[in-house]
Amino acid sequence: MSDKDAQIDALVMAAANAEWQKTAMVISAVFDNPDFSKDTCSAQEVAERLYILVDNGQLDIKGNMRRWRDSEVKLFASFKGGAND
Repeated sequence: MSDKDAQIDALVMAAANAEWQKTAMVISAVFDNPDFSKDTCSAQEVAERLYILVDNGQLDIKGNMRRWRDSEVKLFASFKGGAND
């Protein structure tokens, strides 16, 4: 994993929480973070890292994650140490 990927992952995880949020809102929160460089990274790259975090079991998803406005994400229950909704 590159430093850029690690930075994006950290920003995505910081934007996510234990409550369901629209995928588009999490991606938007990453873009709004002052530590994020909009000049070197696209929304699609952020989404690709989000998909990897889902695949790695760090984020939970409901709906089709490729449809950002129709899907929702949250911290995966075992990752945050709590119970799943």
